[in-house]
Amino acid sequence: MKREDISDAMAYIGDDLLEETDAVRGAGGVRRNHWKGLAALAACAGVVLFGAIRWGGGPAEPVPTPAAETTAPVAETTAPIETEQTTAAPVPTVDGLPMLTIELGETGMGFEGYMAYDISQLVSGNPWTEEAGLTILPVYTNPLELDEYGQPVGDRAAMEAALEEAAGRLGLEGAEIEETDWGALTIRGEGLTLDVTSILPVTLEFEPPRPLPEGYDFGYHAPCDAMEAAGEYLMETYDTLLDMETPTLSLWGGDYNIYREQGYQIEVYEGVGDLTNQLVGYHFRRVAFYPDEEGRLWMIRFYQADLSQKLGDYPIITVEEAQALLGEGHYITSVPYELPGLEYVEKVELVYRNGALEGCWMPYYRFYVRLPEETEEDGLQTFGAYYVPAVEGRFLTNLPVWDGSFDT
Repeated sequence: MKREDISDAMAYIGDDLLEETDAVRGAGGVRRNHWKGLAALAACAGVVLFGAIRWGGGPAEPVPTPAAETTAPVAETTAPIETEQTTAAPVPTVDGLPMLTIELGETGMGFEGYMAYDISQLVSGNPWTEEAGLTILPVYTNPLELDEYGQPVGDRAAMEAALEEAAGRLGLEGAEIEETDWGALTIRGEGLTLDVTSILPVTLEFEPPRPLPEGYDFGYHAPCDAMEAAGEYLMETYDTLLDMETPTLSLWGGDYNIYREQGYQIEVYEGVGDLTNQLVGYHFRRVAFYPDEEGRLWMIRFYQADLSQKLGDYPIITVEEAQALLGEGHYITSVPYELPGLEYVEKVELVYRNGALEGCWMPYYRFYVRLPEETEEDGLQTFGAYYVPAVEGRFLTNLPVWDGSFDT
């Protein structure tokens, strides 16, 4: 597959899958999950994620949850949500916060697994730690509109604004905006191209790619210390483009591909403010750097999510409470195996599921579970991702229950 073909294919893919596939270059895309069984990246276009969140009224018969049984009952009210179109539909609320419903979909793209010989090889720039002690976190409505097929609809005004903002940082103010055959908007400059798609990340592609100074290793499979040094260089060199008050390097990855090659991804996120702001910056205000086959800087991607539609600050459960729910089967996963047991849990992170197809963006605990069925003869392990909602159960109309199917 040619580099330009890969670039086009990336434009069609939601954040979760775009960032969690290593099919582009054998080592990693952004948020570099090893999606087991994933084919070429271009084949990912139009995929439906395996779980989504929406806010508002739940199903006719909400699923009773352990969290609801152990929490003091709170009177529910209904408050009309004001919109430009209608205010007729009431939305169930608890303590003034809209109720959230987890809706499950399907995916046919393999499962989210990370291959490593030991869990310590999987590194992350996530500022959250188990000792953080966070008790509330914000939840946001995903502002992207979906069409009848469940795919994002392009908001041309928003796309143009995102493109022009990035163009201004490159000194391309007033440059002509073109529309591609596949619906993206593009600005062309000398030796570079800017484009934006309906899911709004802006991509800067250099042609030809820009080499790093001698001594830097920015290859697909460069070792961790080399990638960290390259990240520091890129963060300093492109500081103006980052446009961040406190740019913070995020080096993560460390998992292997099927050829036993390890890889890492360089990102920079907005690290200003307290831990909550840093966690939001890590997921929603970030910039990713991509090399080409020769270790030159090929592409920069800017993720600046629209967080203007905040639903509120929701109480969250502890890691221990989330792990208890995990053990009871209340999780979302694309892994085709039932949880083998809590003794196989080897790592946990607090993350936002922030893909373009999610109804709203809310925090989850992501548990890395060693899968005994996937152990290789040379000791290579696969750690499957199992998600438990971090929001307290009384704010959820349902909790996911794994039913043994592949796509839950």
